[in-house]
Amino acid sequence: MHDVLRYTHIACGVVCLFSGLLPIITKKGGKLHRQTGRLFFWSMFGIFITALGLIFLVQFNYFLLVISVFSFYSCFTGYRVLYRKKVGEQTWIDWAGAVITLLAGLSFIYFAVKNLLAGSGLQPIVILLIVFGSLTSWISIEDMLIFQKKEMNSKMWWWYHHMNAMSGAYIAAITAFAVQMSGLYLDHLSFSWLAWVLPGMIGAPMISIAKRRYKKKFESNGL
Repeated sequence: MHDVLRYTHIACGVVCLFSGLLPIITKKGGKLHRQTGRLFFWSMFGIFITALGLIFLVQFNYFLLVISVFSFYSCFTGYRVLYRKKVGEQTWIDWAGAVITLLAGLSFIYFAVKNLLAGSGLQPIVILLIVFGSLTSWISIEDMLIFQKKEMNSKMWWWYHHMNAMSGAYIAAITAFAVQMSGLYLDHLSFSWLAWVLPGMIGAPMISIAKRRYKKKFESNGL
């Protein structure tokens, strides 16, 4: 069982890395974009399911459990928003995903505060708990705020949401790959923990630039 889960997890990870890149560089809304986007979603789903199997059936690791929830939820909400382009079209599955993800993020923040109060100081693990706890909580809160709205400021709000969430999921996949590589080659170095945050630090500005470019394009077309 361990070998089946492990190798399936790796296979899904490889597919994810390649299929996640193609929607970024291909024509948005085109056939290849949609097909590779679906492949990316289902490979992320495969990673999530096999990660749960490894965590609960082989060796429990709460930190990786929450990271798995965060990574998949980002992909999940980015995919789901394509089916709820109008406000009010969310269903129970959207609410359930957001609530579970919020609880997971808050638990990270709780453990970070607990470690700080215990006098452990701002160690790398505490930094990671704060960073990922905040990110995990925010993406779920952002969705729940959207669920409550009756109208949106922009007709293309779903586009930005889709782009942000799916790009975030791809960054999460790259982060997982970087962490694995750092564990193999940089584990003896004190700054190997940077593998957890560097992909996000590089990817976030790129998403922001792309968002501004599309915003300008949509506004010029009256959207």
